[in-house]
Amino acid sequence: MSSLRRVINLMEYEWKRTLAKKKFFLLVALALLIQVGTFLLFRNLPIEIEISSEVKSTMWLTGLLSPQGLFLPLIAMIIAGSAMAEEYEHGRADILLSKPITKREYLSGKYLGGLSILSVVIALMAILPIGLGWMFFGPQTNLQFAPVMYVTLVYANLLVFSLAFLFSEVIRSSTAAMIATIGIYIGSSIVGSYLSIMYTITGEEVYQTIYKALPSWSTNNFPMFIAAELMRTPDNPFIGIISGDFQLAAVLIAGYMIISVVLSYFKFSRSDIANKVG
Repeated sequence: MSSLRRVINLMEYEWKRTLAKKKFFLLVALALLIQVGTFLLFRNLPIEIEISSEVKSTMWLTGLLSPQGLFLPLIAMIIAGSAMAEEYEHGRADILLSKPITKREYLSGKYLGGLSILSVVIALMAILPIGLGWMFFGPQTNLQFAPVMYVTLVYANLLVFSLAFLFSEVIRSSTAAMIATIGIYIGSSIVGSYLSIMYTITGEEVYQTIYKALPSWSTNNFPMFIAAELMRTPDNPFIGIISGDFQLAAVLIAGYMIISVVLSYFKFSRSDIANKVG
């Protein structure tokens, strides 16, 4: 059996493991409901609030971005946070590694398997708002950018996915790994809000610099930055008001991802595999 085949087998195993989790389906359902709720909210605005035709024609993008602030990162954390830890908790890691597979293949299969699941979930959330946009607001425009926005969302969530994967290996507890990742994500959002206020009040660049270095800044803002770059047109003020340094956000996401993956491999390749943890 080739190395690629062994990695694919691990990816298939990761699909079965993740799809057996009720909380995974619950979060996906909630994220989809958020998208539906977003369209219902805009569809039933008070009559005195009029939505321009330009905004109506790009409502698919509003629906696409609506779960990014919380639910998509949470789904990424649930998938990756248990990827390595659950095998230790149930004593399956030593069994899986007793098969003809290297640690590198094992880690690759686990990571890529989880990432493929996340990619499919995001694909569902990219297709749904297009249909809802047509249903509630008529023909949608700029749909040629939908594939780019899909890739953008997958890329943006690589940060929290990789961070949760790292904690899953280092802590070897699914619950603790997810709590640690959620704590960092929410904590950085809270700290970021404070730093943003301080920057507005004082004008000191140090606050802005620290704020942008936090993981929540690039994860939350990168998709909106890309949307603004793709659809920056005079007749679309709804999209044009969102702008920012998408190059910096992309670099920060890549940096967090690479560091997390390297540390995961370093820890895994040099550690003993216990029969069972806890």
